[in-house]
Amino acid sequence: MSSLWHDCISNELDEVDRIKENVLCSKNAEITDMCNYVIETGGKKIRPAICILSYYAAGGKDPKRAIEIGAAYEIIHNATLIHDDINDQGELRRGRKALYKEYTIGKSIIIGDYMFAMGFRLIGATAPEIVNHIVDASANMTSGEFIQKKFENKSAVTEEDYFEIIQGKTATLISSAAKSGAFLTNVDFDLVEAFGDYGLAIGKAFQIIDDTLDVIGDTDATGKMVGLDLIEGKPTLPIIYAMQDPEHGPKIKEVFEEKEASPESVEKVISLIKQTDSIKRCRQKAMEILTEARGYLAVVEDSDYKKALLSLGDYIVTRDR
Repeated sequence: MSSLWHDCISNELDEVDRIKENVLCSKNAEITDMCNYVIETGGKKIRPAICILSYYAAGGKDPKRAIEIGAAYEIIHNATLIHDDINDQGELRRGRKALYKEYTIGKSIIIGDYMFAMGFRLIGATAPEIVNHIVDASANMTSGEFIQKKFENKSAVTEEDYFEIIQGKTATLISSAAKSGAFLTNVDFDLVEAFGDYGLAIGKAFQIIDDTLDVIGDTDATGKMVGLDLIEGKPTLPIIYAMQDPEHGPKIKEVFEEKEASPESVEKVISLIKQTDSIKRCRQKAMEILTEARGYLAVVEDSDYKKALLSLGDYIVTRDR
């Protein structure tokens, strides 16, 4: 097998793209155009990939349902991004204008709702027995977003608060995708939970790296404006660690607590964060979580697909976009 984690399921991921396009096609041409605007940039496809890889690694042989469920997770994930961009007033998504900037806020909210509905319908039609998995994950995403709102611009936020936020808003959906793939093979409950635990752990690592790239990333590579979390007062781990710095922490706290920090202040704080040990600590934490994640797959029989799952974890903590 190639060293690239997705090579062994490249055909399946191509099929995910085809299914997404078909499912989101509407009799209303503008709805179709707006959906295509969202999905045609591709994205990383982490959620469908972990669903399909977990299915195969759990012994699955006929991936049709796993591919469809993976496509549903990706549709639902994209729906959350539409609403996130509106809620956060994000300008860019995957290197171009956010949907609401290209069209309108009102229409974009409706398209997000439409994509949620189509994703849930695809799951219900394909494997109704796992609907509760995605329902629980969606409820946790809502809870995570509300907890994040609670701590916006609050310098007293802790590392524990952060992990509660990202478990809800990011990790549980990835965990649910992994569990769903394994569940389709009818393996025992403990094995399904092992895949879910792996997904939850790498979901946390994914968000840590995502938040780290908000400080050190390149807009051309990440497709998102650098420093956006700081502008929005989002309590991310790089900011939390940086605020603990004895020398630069007080200034970072001061700007983080501002409701509308100026671009100049944000640029200065990003420079200060880079002078602390925050980025190093974030990467170390992501690696610690990846080590924990690998342990969950110890009960899974060795295969190319298990190797790909482990490689996916490696990619998540080393990526630059």
